[in-house]
Amino acid sequence: MPRSDAPASPAVEVLQPVLSAHPGAPDALYFAANSARVETGAAGALVLPEGGVLRTDSYFNAFFLDFWRARTPIARLGVACIAQGPLALRAVAHLPGGGRKTLASWHHEGHRHEALHWVWARKDAPGTATIGRIHLEVEAPPGTVIESLAYVTDLAPPNPVTLSVGLCTFEREIHFERTIEVLHALLDSADLARVHVVNQGRSFHRPRLLERLRHPAFSVIEQANLGGTGGFCRAMLEASGSAEQPTHFLVMDDDIELDPRIVLRAKTFASYAVPACVIGGQAIELESRTRLQEVGGLLGPDWMTRTLGRDADLTEPATLAIWDQSFTVDYNAWWFCLIPMAAIARCGLPAPVFLHGDDIEYGCRLGEAGIATVPLPGLGVWHASFRYKHSGLISYYDLRNMLINAASHPNVSNLPGPVFVLGWVMHGLLVHRYRAALSSMIAIRDFLAGPDAALGPDGLSRHLRLCDQVNAVPPPDLRKGVVQASLTLAPAAQADPSVLRQAVLYFRLFWRILLWPTARAPQLLVKGQPLPENTLGHSYLLATGPGAEHCLVLRPRRLRLVAMTVQALWLALRYGLCRRAAARRWLGAIDGLRAPAHWEREFARARK
Repeated sequence: MPRSDAPASPAVEVLQPVLSAHPGAPDALYFAANSARVETGAAGALVLPEGGVLRTDSYFNAFFLDFWRARTPIARLGVACIAQGPLALRAVAHLPGGGRKTLASWHHEGHRHEALHWVWARKDAPGTATIGRIHLEVEAPPGTVIESLAYVTDLAPPNPVTLSVGLCTFEREIHFERTIEVLHALLDSADLARVHVVNQGRSFHRPRLLERLRHPAFSVIEQANLGGTGGFCRAMLEASGSAEQPTHFLVMDDDIELDPRIVLRAKTFASYAVPACVIGGQAIELESRTRLQEVGGLLGPDWMTRTLGRDADLTEPATLAIWDQSFTVDYNAWWFCLIPMAAIARCGLPAPVFLHGDDIEYGCRLGEAGIATVPLPGLGVWHASFRYKHSGLISYYDLRNMLINAASHPNVSNLPGPVFVLGWVMHGLLVHRYRAALSSMIAIRDFLAGPDAALGPDGLSRHLRLCDQVNAVPPPDLRKGVVQASLTLAPAAQADPSVLRQAVLYFRLFWRILLWPTARAPQLLVKGQPLPENTLGHSYLLATGPGAEHCLVLRPRRLRLVAMTVQALWLALRYGLCRRAAARRWLGAIDGLRAPAHWEREFARARK
């Protein structure tokens, strides 16, 4: 086996260090399932057990070469190592179809100096262009300690990168404090020029949080509740005009958990990306910490979003293969998204839609400006699962903002038709979510009313008025202490893409609910978002968490179903006749709604 004991060149640049497992995170996201159990020593050192093989074929520690090859000018990839004790190393490439190929094997004697071995070059013989990802396998005798192990290159980064971070928070102080702790620890190592905190709730009171926010790198803005869009927009505007002149703006949710080292990883990729691109992170379920929620989003007919990677297990090699070939997405949600400041200067500010869909619309604008959104693997954050969020109010923002986006970007996808919006409302009615159905009908009416009515007078007043309207419908009962063993778990159904088959199903379920009463005590348990396909008109319990300790009780209400169906039919007819005229009004007004002058008026509103 060839040796590579020469010290690494000073010109070597670290692209991606092999990370020890973050406290509280599953080891399987850092080391392959068939890897030896690796202990973490001081300063993140890796201690190998006797006879074990460390394998980095994992979400956080594989090197996804095709993304780097497609988006950066690096010409060589090496592995640099500092260890106490001898090591045998191997670099393994993953090929299309699941094949593997050993790129290089070498021996490292240790002695605590950095040794380098090159494993890939862009000019190599045909065949290397098919490599998707690369992982390392390391064997060592007992007692060997790896002080550092990293994928490196010999090209200096062509782009200087300085980050500003934008955070918007509303009444989540405990979760938010955790995020601030992570950013505080990164102030010196990540070139964080400024962290812009926009607080739209009550003033902070937790002592530790207040202490951290007194650091000069943090800027706290207290403003009226303008929704997530208004908070992110304010941080974006502050970063654009700051004296620090950052090159990139990192937008993050306030309630995520993250390994702080992924911020450095995103910054490194940005420093090599040519041309500059948006770099998106992935959401992992907080409740099931190896389950992927979303890689990124694609837009299809009727502005329906397709979220890549949903429910995939990140410990499975098949899931890692999602990233074996570089790709882009139409948008990346703003739980972790790094945007070049030059792209913000070019594309402007978000539209004042309050909640949901602002990141989708902004992704469309970035795409129309020729700025790619790259879902770089290994940038995962843990985020509360959407499968247990059942606020009927959100249906308003999802549908209204989808229609606004469709009107604002007619070249991206078609404006949904009357059958689509009717189906949206009927979906809520047939799973007995009457608040969601009412919210959806209000969304359609507001879209038809146009910008002046739908977005006036201000975000918070509109939101409170909407709450009053939706709260007129009684909420479902809440049942505690549910015994899952006594219930039937609803199958995980997929919505049928055929409009005709979906219409036939909805018609049959409507009459089933009216004519065949179901058992008063629900026997069906739904985990996740309910679909007419898996509830089939029956009463059911809807879990509000993975353990289903608390559940909403959803029962059919026949009189309400009939009354709201009649309203929905009339509204769908009206939408079919008036939607194009409404879309023209939105298209004519949208630039003014995104303008700084409009946002300055919103920011000037008094806190309530």
